[in-house]
Amino acid sequence: MRRLLALTGLLLAAGCTATSPGTPVAGDDPTTVTTEPTTTTTATTTTATTASRPRDIDIAGLQVCPLLGKLPLGDYGVDPARTVGGESSLFPGSQDCFANGPDTNLGLTLVAVVGQGAAEYLDGARAEVTETAAGGFPVYVLKTAEPSSCFGVVDVHEKQMVFVNYGVNVPGEQPVTPQRTLCDRVTQIASATITQLGS
Repeated sequence: MRRLLALTGLLLAAGCTATSPGTPVAGDDPTTVTTEPTTTTTATTTTATTASRPRDIDIAGLQVCPLLGKLPLGDYGVDPARTVGGESSLFPGSQDCFANGPDTNLGLTLVAVVGQGAAEYLDGARAEVTETAAGGFPVYVLKTAEPSSCFGVVDVHEKQMVFVNYGVNVPGEQPVTPQRTLCDRVTQIASATITQLGS
């Protein structure tokens, strides 16, 4: 599935009818608005390294929708019955899956990124980056100047990472979830993802 992540919201993914939150860099995933911020806050980014991972988790060939379906999606305001997956346009050659929450105006996309590691991605990210951890794995939460979304990067393997895109489906419409809540949930989503990958 082709998605364009928009920082102001989500675009309608090409080849599917789902919508999903924006992204701090290019674009991948659903909604009706397509814009990229011209300015964002830059913060200190801690570089992810192989040594910082407790072990490697190979996500090449990972089926993302079954993984997403194992997460407590109701806690994140999205409907487990409203998921769609395909190839990511933001990370060509990588698979993603999107879950929609029409009643909450929220969307969640997970991308199993292959060919690009966390450190490489963070080097070009235009966002305020906060480092945390999930199960010992480095997690980077990216807060952009656009308050309708928040992103996460989980360092799982050399040249591989899990990308989390979570935010308001349609900015300007109700309900609106504060960015701080979005970013807190990104950390929870990353932790739940690592738990499932390690099981």
